[in-house]
Amino acid sequence: MRLRIGFIGLGTMGEPIANNLRKAGHDLTVWNRTASKGDGLVQKGARRAASPKACAEGQDAVFVCVSDEKALDAVLDGPEGGLAGLKAGAILVDLSTSGTRAATALGQKVAARGAGLVVSPMLGSRAAAEKAQLVLVVGGKAGARDAVRPALHAVSARMFESDDPVQAALLKLCVNSVGAAMVGAFGEALALGGSGGIDAGRVLEVLQASTFHSPIYLMKSELIAAGDLAPRFKASLAEKDQRLAQESAEDQGARMPINTAVRRLLGDTVTSGRGDQDLAAVAALLKDWVQPKA
Repeated sequence: MRLRIGFIGLGTMGEPIANNLRKAGHDLTVWNRTASKGDGLVQKGARRAASPKACAEGQDAVFVCVSDEKALDAVLDGPEGGLAGLKAGAILVDLSTSGTRAATALGQKVAARGAGLVVSPMLGSRAAAEKAQLVLVVGGKAGARDAVRPALHAVSARMFESDDPVQAALLKLCVNSVGAAMVGAFGEALALGGSGGIDAGRVLEVLQASTFHSPIYLMKSELIAAGDLAPRFKASLAEKDQRLAQESAEDQGARMPINTAVRRLLGDTVTSGRGDQDLAAVAALLKDWVQPKA
């Protein structure tokens, strides 16, 4: 089924996702704060909107893919925001990792417009987005999910669905809290081994032979070895996700001592000037912290 889709946010993940929607045959209108990021899509047949409101007007579905809850409010609220153009019966799809508080607030705003909400944060890198191989954690009423299912299938390899948008937002935070802890612990292990004269490749080799092996160690070790810290997933965004997890824990009565330590490490990574580098930059920070023996 061909949908009329407005797409707001054409960053690292948004642009390839929007392109896959276009390739799947959906009618696509795009908006981005930096308009030039939409040039490639416009050249391929998408329409460029002058504002988030204009991008949402007349659409069956409006997809939003931005960095955090503040950016989400910035593109959706106000007289020229996306919500102002959202028609009754349309579906707003939030692909962002913006947290449970934002999902709750957004649900209220969308309902006031007579529209439906699907919260669908992503698991996967830009490369997965380009290949339409993302994993989506999808939350929303069954009717809303079904309405945008053709579009979601066009950008993903697998979906985990629930009736609750807030639980979808929470589940993404659960996964990202584990991922950040794994990368932080891996960087710490490399620094520990290196402080005792053990090559990073040897640490990786033995770790991968253990029951604690993971593909993420292979992926990040290759970047670390090559000195390639171009952002696949920015350290600053990883820190943001840990903050959102802590906010959810506070609201729900949970405790996250490991997350607290990981967030502090990521905060130090950002403060060191590595916030725009890949999450693997935590390993570089930890290496810098090694004190040579007297």
